[in-house]
Amino acid sequence: MAAPGEVVGSEVLETCGLDQIVEALKLLLSPGGSGSSSLHITKHDVLLATLKSNLSALEDKILRDPQWKKLKLLRDEIINQAEWPQSSVDITWSFTSQTLLLLLCLKETMIRLAADFNPGKPNPRTPEVAPALSPDTLSITQQKTVQSALQFVVTLGVCPYLVAGVGVPLKHRTEFGAVVQDVVSLDAAPHAARRLYTSCSVLLDVARHASLGSLILCRHLGDIAAGLCQLGFCPPKRKPPTLAEEVLTEEERTLSRGALRDVLDQVYQPLAVRELLILQGGPPQSCTGAKTQLRCRTPAWLRRLCGQLLSERLMRPGGVQAVVRGILEGAGAGAAGGSDAEATAADWKKCDLIAKILASCPQQSLSPESYYRDICPQILDLFHFQDKLTARQFQRVATTTVITMSREQPRLAANYLLQPLLAPLHRCLNTTEIPESNMVPGTILVTEEELSRCIEDVYKEIRKTSGMGELIQPLSG
Repeated sequence: MAAPGEVVGSEVLETCGLDQIVEALKLLLSPGGSGSSSLHITKHDVLLATLKSNLSALEDKILRDPQWKKLKLLRDEIINQAEWPQSSVDITWSFTSQTLLLLLCLKETMIRLAADFNPGKPNPRTPEVAPALSPDTLSITQQKTVQSALQFVVTLGVCPYLVAGVGVPLKHRTEFGAVVQDVVSLDAAPHAARRLYTSCSVLLDVARHASLGSLILCRHLGDIAAGLCQLGFCPPKRKPPTLAEEVLTEEERTLSRGALRDVLDQVYQPLAVRELLILQGGPPQSCTGAKTQLRCRTPAWLRRLCGQLLSERLMRPGGVQAVVRGILEGAGAGAAGGSDAEATAADWKKCDLIAKILASCPQQSLSPESYYRDICPQILDLFHFQDKLTARQFQRVATTTVITMSREQPRLAANYLLQPLLAPLHRCLNTTEIPESNMVPGTILVTEEELSRCIEDVYKEIRKTSGMGELIQPLSG
C-alpha cells in the first residue's frame, strides 16, 4: 500500500486543482428530475434515480475526460489506501462513499497546495497591498459546494444509522430527510454499523485540515458526536454476537470512544455543551411502526454518558462559563419574539436550569467540598463581566446559583460563596477611620452603626431565602 503523496506517478505530483474537485462535487450533487410525466413517480424514485444518474455521470467524466486524469489518479490513490467498502447494491451508500472519496481528495490536494506555497517576502514599498492568499483557500462559492457535500454525507451516511433515541431523527428535520430515511436499505451490505463507522471516521479525517474542520464541526458536530456515542458506548444486545455476526471490533469501538473525547476537546466548548445537552434530552422523538406516535426516550446509557461528558466540560478551567454560554448563547435577552415580561420569564427559567446543573455535584468529583472549592470561584467570576448584555445574564445565573447552592449545601455555600462574596463589607467594618481631610471628593460618610445594620439586614435576607439558619452567624462576628 502506497503512502500518501508518494505514488502513483509523476502526474499525481502535479497536484490536482481545487476547481476540478469542486466541479466533481457539483456534478455529483446536481439536482435531477424524474424524466417522466407519470404521476406515479414518487419522491423516493426521483431521489434514487438522481443519485444513480449522478454517480454514472461522474464516473463517465473521470474515466473518459483526459483533463480529469489527475483527479482520477488521485482518487485511485485514495481508494488503494481506503480500508472501507465503497460499493453496495444500496445506491445511497455508493453515493455517500463516492462523496467521501472526493472530500478526501480535496483534503489531500489542499495539504499539497499549502506545502508547495511560497508567498515570498512582502514589498516594503507597498505595505498596503494584501498578502497573497494561500492556494488551499476555498472561495465562498466553493465553500457552499463543500457544505452541500457534507450535508449529503451526514444525511445519507450518518443519520439513517442512528438507533431510536440517539440524535434528532431525519423525519423531524426536513421533508428530504423523511424521504432519505425511507430509501436507505439497511439490509444491504455493508452493515449499518460499518457504514456509520466509515462515515464518522472519514469526516473526522477530513476535519484534520483546519478550514475543512471548521466547515464540518461547526455544522455537524451533533450528528458526528451522536454517531461516535453509539459506536463506542451503545451496549450490545443481551445475546452476545458470534464472530461472524460481530460488525465492529473492540479496537474500533475503543477508537470511537477516543475520537469522541478528542473532538469534544477540540471544538468551542459552549458548542460542545449545547450539543451534549441536545443529545442528553433533545426534542421529542417519535417511534415508527404504529399509527399512534410513541415517545422515544433517550436511552439510559446515552443520558449517563452525556451527563459524564458534560461534567468533564464543567470541571475544566473556564468550565462554568462554557456551560453558561452553551445554554444562553444565541438566545438573546430572552424568548425570541416575546414581550418583555415573557423574555424575562424565559431568561429566569434558563438561569434556574443552569443553577441546578452547577449545584449538582458530579459523580466523578472526589467530594462535594472539593467540587465547591473548585467551582465556586468561577461562579463568583460571573459577577464581574463588563459587557452590559453579557453581564446581565451572567449575573442572573450567578445570583440564582448562589441561592440554589445555599439551599442544597448551606455549610459549603457559606464557606466558598458567601464569605468571599461579603468579604468587602467585612473589610469596611474592620478598616480604621480615615481622616476627613484625606477623603476623595464626593465620598459618602456612613457610620459604623449604619454599616453594621446594613450587613445584618443582608444576613437576615440570606438566611430567610436559603434556610441556612445559624450557619452564617460566624460571618457577622
